[in-house]
Amino acid sequence: MSPVAPCAVPARRAVLPRGRAAAVSALLALLPLLAGCGALGQVGAGSHSPAKEFTVTGRVTSMVIHGGSGSVDVTGTSGSTVTVSQQASYSSTPPTASHVLRGTTLTVSYSCPTELLCGMSYDVQVPRDVAVSVSTTAGSVTLTSLAGTVSARAAAGLITAVDLRCGVASFNSNAGGVIATFSTVPRSLTASTNVGPITLTVPGSVAYLVAAHTVVGTSTITVRRGGSSAHSISAHSDLGSISISPS
Repeated sequence: MSPVAPCAVPARRAVLPRGRAAAVSALLALLPLLAGCGALGQVGAGSHSPAKEFTVTGRVTSMVIHGGSGSVDVTGTSGSTVTVSQQASYSSTPPTASHVLRGTTLTVSYSCPTELLCGMSYDVQVPRDVAVSVSTTAGSVTLTSLAGTVSARAAAGLITAVDLRCGVASFNSNAGGVIATFSTVPRSLTASTNVGPITLTVPGSVAYLVAAHTVVGTSTITVRRGGSSAHSISAHSDLGSISISPS
């Protein structure tokens, strides 16, 4: 997939030199990109296709969403099917959408012609035990009530997770931030940002092995900590505060 996004931020993790001055310089360099992404929705003076919906009734145990420009919302349900609603935005030619079920893995993606604006937003409902992996170039990611393994990566956009019940979760936002709330105790939780805060809320019924570091910002850890705990939390932000608290 090679979507053309007017405000795409490089997806690979930037390596910032240690030190406050270097980190602030990196933030200033990213601000124009973030401003462009904030304007993305306003560029929608282009065309918006009506939302299209499809349902997958075959057995799905994992779902991969290759997003580009546009938001991705995934909600876990008690049902047995996957339902996807997708809406395209474009300057002149709509993107080409695809979905492929290979074995029990469903992959959703799209491709774009060369034009000023081209993106796709997804609203997805899955059985809550399905493992979910989402990536976006410029757009927010929202994950709700999922119990399978979760992975989310946003080059420019906020990652929000609510009522998670999974044992393993990984979040990375180059520019945006991570907010995640767990209803059950995670076994392994990893969150990182280049620019943006990290706020993690987990059940306080157990102690956690915590590793938290921020180059510019403060870390506030109020969960119980245990050096030999089987439950680990790792959080790193180059520019932004970190908060890890019990629910």
